[in-house]
Amino acid sequence: MTDAREVMFQRVTRCAKAHMDHDYLAKRKVRQAVSPFHFNLGYAILRAAAVPDSEAERVLTAVLLLEQGLSIHDEIDEWGTAEQGLVVLAGDYDSSKYYLLLAELGDRKLMHELCEAVVRINEAKMDLLMASPLSLDVYMERMSTIEAELLRALVRHYHSNPEPWMARVEEAVRHRILAGGAKVRAFTRGQTSGRSREGSLFAPKDSAKMRGTWPVLDYALPEEPQGLQAAEGKR
Repeated sequence: MTDAREVMFQRVTRCAKAHMDHDYLAKRKVRQAVSPFHFNLGYAILRAAAVPDSEAERVLTAVLLLEQGLSIHDEIDEWGTAEQGLVVLAGDYDSSKYYLLLAELGDRKLMHELCEAVVRINEAKMDLLMASPLSLDVYMERMSTIEAELLRALVRHYHSNPEPWMARVEEAVRHRILAGGAKVRAFTRGQTSGRSREGSLFAPKDSAKMRGTWPVLDYALPEEPQGLQAAEGKR
């Protein structure tokens, strides 16, 4: 990171963690952290739009709290039964702090953009939850929505000509997904179809699993597009 970005990252991290931290969560060892990926892209988007540092710090803190609040819900199955309800509450607690920060900022249009982004993210997660097996194109599209939608909201709000930054966000998110950096809690409703290895659909390699977390490259693809092969560096 550049010096200015590193300073901003430290300030945003401290502020976000101050909002995330709660004595009861700490007692139950529910640890949370912000996403450096979303900070770096969000910072670049706001910097390019000449957003003042004071506003950028508050907006980035709010967005990272919201991102963490959404992401921690995907980790619920990694916790014991006694802690699962607490993890849900931790995510809701993070989201409430996001609303508080944006309400204090007084930018109702930005809040609307981010609320719409949350709707699209949750719709994409529901698609992954209910649809199995998935085509590669559909999986990539849903994962892109989950990873990019909050960033797209910032682009739409702060850039009068959003197309160049939308393209940059899409490229960065696609690389993240293909590299395995983006994961989502995925569920199947039972045994996956035998077509997953024979047709145009694909499913997790271990179809006996009822649930699990998989990056895109953990999927068994019947016919890998050349672009994906090159990105994987397998051939």
